[in-house]
Amino acid sequence: MTELLELEYAHDGLGALLSKARQISSELEHYAAAAVSDARSRGAGWDDVAQAACQSRSTVRSRWNDSAVTRLFINRLKDRENSLLARPAPFAARQELLADAQAGLGEKETQAARASQKIALALSFLHRHSGLHIKQVADRTGLSASYVSRILSGERMPTWTAVRLLAETYDAEPTDLRLLWEASHGLARTARPPLEDAVARLAGALRGMYLAAGCPTYEQVAEASAGVLEAGIVEGALTGRIVPCWETTSSLLTALNAQPGDLRGVWEDTNYSFLVCLMMSPHDAPPPLPAPADD
Repeated sequence: MTELLELEYAHDGLGALLSKARQISSELEHYAAAAVSDARSRGAGWDDVAQAACQSRSTVRSRWNDSAVTRLFINRLKDRENSLLARPAPFAARQELLADAQAGLGEKETQAARASQKIALALSFLHRHSGLHIKQVADRTGLSASYVSRILSGERMPTWTAVRLLAETYDAEPTDLRLLWEASHGLARTARPPLEDAVARLAGALRGMYLAAGCPTYEQVAEASAGVLEAGIVEGALTGRIVPCWETTSSLLTALNAQPGDLRGVWEDTNYSFLVCLMMSPHDAPPPLPAPADD
């Protein structure tokens, strides 16, 4: 807003003023979308959003549903990357920027798609083993039967509230699916969390992948690793009893038909937290937690 006033005081042309106004309006829309998405992830309903926005329920749902918000932020990434490419630079540098931007955007979209698929697989597995019918699940969660069906088939990207309600209905731990849900929405994870939180997030993320793989026995996972893993290590990693080294984590994810790179950052956060604790004095150190496994 300050920049807009400065342009006005400088008597800049109408084109410059309107361009800046459009930019501010776009930033406000992105801010509003992020605020609504955060509120929805904390359990706010569409009626709550409608009341806060002073708009109808149908209007806010159409404007800020999961698909619309995802498209909005993907387009924003593209616009920012295009603005970087528009800056004067040697031809070779511009080509390198373009390649990096396209690769980065494509990887983010691919990771989000993989996470969405894993959530659908995990919830579908839990549903099959619950013995419940879709109508029973709908009645217990308050979600419509068609919405539940589309979530389980992977046709609909669920809100966190929907994931939590479904997991609880299936007697599963919602936090095991939290990281997958965040990745499916392109949300950035908390950087460098405390050690206990980092360990819990890694174990939960591994269990989420385990659910998506259909919960094979520990022996079956070890066999799928071509002998790299032992059943005891698999059990320890999935239960949070041990924190595996990266090689073990990578082999475990591969055996679960998951992409190791999707959880590399989560593992690095845990490893970083361990290193920080090792450098702390005994007086400052937190209670001991499972040590990384060296196999």
